[in-house]
Amino acid sequence: MPEYAQALRKIFGTALDASVDGVVITDNKLPDNPIIYCNQAFCDITGYSMDEIIGHNCRFLQANDRNQEVRRTIADAIKEGKACQVDIRNYKKDGSLFFNELSISPVYDEDGNITHFIGIQNDITRRKEAEHSLKLERENLEKRVNERTKELQEHEAFLKGIVETIRESLIVLNPDLKIALVNKHFEKFFKINANELIDQKLTDVLEGSWNIPELVNLLENVLPEHNPFEDFEVVHDFPYIGTRRLILNASQITVGGAYQNWILLAMEDITERYVIEKKKDDFIAIASHEMKTPITVVKGNLQLLERMLEKGDMEGYKPRLRQSMDSMENLNRLISNLLDTSILTSGSTNKTSEVIKVIDIIDTPLAQVGEVYKSHDFVLYGDTDLEILGNKDQLSQVITNLLINAAKYSKDSKQVVMHVGRVGNFAKISVTDTGIGIAKENHKRVFDRFYRVSGNDNNYFGAGIGLYISQQIVADHGGTIWVESEIGEGSVFSITLPLSK
Repeated sequence: MPEYAQALRKIFGTALDASVDGVVITDNKLPDNPIIYCNQAFCDITGYSMDEIIGHNCRFLQANDRNQEVRRTIADAIKEGKACQVDIRNYKKDGSLFFNELSISPVYDEDGNITHFIGIQNDITRRKEAEHSLKLERENLEKRVNERTKELQEHEAFLKGIVETIRESLIVLNPDLKIALVNKHFEKFFKINANELIDQKLTDVLEGSWNIPELVNLLENVLPEHNPFEDFEVVHDFPYIGTRRLILNASQITVGGAYQNWILLAMEDITERYVIEKKKDDFIAIASHEMKTPITVVKGNLQLLERMLEKGDMEGYKPRLRQSMDSMENLNRLISNLLDTSILTSGSTNKTSEVIKVIDIIDTPLAQVGEVYKSHDFVLYGDTDLEILGNKDQLSQVITNLLINAAKYSKDSKQVVMHVGRVGNFAKISVTDTGIGIAKENHKRVFDRFYRVSGNDNNYFGAGIGLYISQQIVADHGGTIWVESEIGEGSVFSITLPLSK
């Protein structure tokens, strides 16, 4: 028996070492539940060697990212001696982030005491590889189904098993385009029960959402023409889930018996990806326009100055130089905003704070913006001697962004009012204009990166990053920023910043 137990342990150890999933075992009897075993897959996933792992608590993988709710779930499970499964953010040895699907289970001794915990982790950042595998699976689905059906007597149960394991919405259609089967993902995504769909024409379900002539024509040709199709795009306002953008692929399934000549229709939701790509394209177009405008002005002025120099006309020099300098300042501000966006996104702001008066962050922006928007009347009142703790340059940039927006969106109303006051332990700075205003549903979204209010795109150019940067800076200083506005009634943008004492 000892030899058998030893051989069995060796087999278990070999199996664990050969596993493609990361496996760790911790000793619950030792202080802090340290790792006493890990397999090579765990080392490969994390980038640490076994010597660097053994003896440490698993929490070292979270680095400084300890404020995760799932950590409490893990701690409670260990404390109560229960199994659990969570998704958690971990960090490799090189500092790169990966998402880990972690399952832990207790191990008991003969007396019922928990002696160890075993943890199995799967690096779910590899889902892109799964998508590629899914594409290959679709291409070979007909062949695989045909091969497998020779081994099975009940084809429908087998087909259901395949459909349910694929992580995208799938429909199986009979030759009449009636729904024979939908998977759980389809039910969950479209928020509908399969019983409401079975034996219904595809074109009749979900309030006729699939009654698309071009799609119907493609589906009708899949079987008689043996003609599968890929990447058919559908944009539709679906019941329960709203407007979605989907990519559809369809192919024939050849399964012997009663289920021969069915159609497998696969759907991939690309809505979020499309929105991100659209924002990126819009941003590039806007940024390109904003950069070209001051460059064009400067180039034109330089050409004009060259001609004036040849004619000896010195009177027109100063305004042309001033205009060129203003244009270059606008270009510099745009480039700075782009750089600030990158810095804020990376989280490395390197903020240096000092005690400053509110007037210190208002004075220069007020003068600079007033010089650019000379037709506007900028009014400042309130307690500008209030002292705050912050970074002068960053907070001045916030004020500059608010003043520029107030002036830019108030072309027909020339007054911009800034008020400074104390609210509790905070200094409150408000910038008021009587311009075009902002609809209530956009009050929060205007602070999103690259967001621009619909309808203003052609009338008011901007990259959609000024308010995003301002919000990040204010939040980094322990303050808040918000807007109060209605369409046609102007806007009041306010920020609060903690007082220094």
